[in-house]
Amino acid sequence: MIYILGSIGAGKTSLTKVLSKDMEAPAYYEDVEGNGMIANMLQKFYGAGADSRKRTGAMLQIAFLTFRYQQLKKAVTQENAIMDSSLESDFVMASQLHKHGEIDDVDFNVYVTLSQEMQSNVNGSPWNGLPDLAVYLKIDPDHELDEIQNRGRDMEDIRQKPELVDYYRRVNTAYQEWAKGYTRSSMITVDRDRYDFIHSATDRATVLDQIETKLVDLGKLSPKEFDALQAKHAVGPISKFA
Repeated sequence: MIYILGSIGAGKTSLTKVLSKDMEAPAYYEDVEGNGMIANMLQKFYGAGADSRKRTGAMLQIAFLTFRYQQLKKAVTQENAIMDSSLESDFVMASQLHKHGEIDDVDFNVYVTLSQEMQSNVNGSPWNGLPDLAVYLKIDPDHELDEIQNRGRDMEDIRQKPELVDYYRRVNTAYQEWAKGYTRSSMITVDRDRYDFIHSATDRATVLDQIETKLVDLGKLSPKEFDALQAKHAVGPISKFA
């Protein structure tokens, strides 16, 4: 199991697509536009700035938690499944909303209890409840704002809602703090300010090599499988999407 983690706009979905195509591994996406439950909750969450975040923050995180749990129940049965959303990332987001008063103590206690129950239900053979590898996408806050704007979602547009800038910076900080203290599995950090794996074939190959080398070290890819991937990379550019 591989978790791709990072703040809003860091490139989680793009890297998941590239990595899953390269490894021919199953992928699970957050799908904020295709899942009606999530899309509707996000519209409410972003609708009226801080006020709407306080009203809907807890329910939004429970909606995400439910969706991610449904995915996880399938992913645990597959080899090297890649997730661009996870119970781990959900907890980072919920915690920062709680820290800033947008989820109150009572609602956060319910969320934590539900999250723990979901985690316990997937722990055990053949999976121990933890990812084999976490890939953290570290990105400068200003670079992140550019990436968010470039994907063109009206509800995220800082030109229409400049107050969102503070929220995005908070989330970026929350992930930086999370990464500093993360010990639940092996982790590698991909510097998004250095590696543009979305547009540069060279950078994509470099990032894939970093991840797949680590998977060999962890025994999740055989040396033979890794050599085959290396040979494929040498043939030509790696396309962005499946």
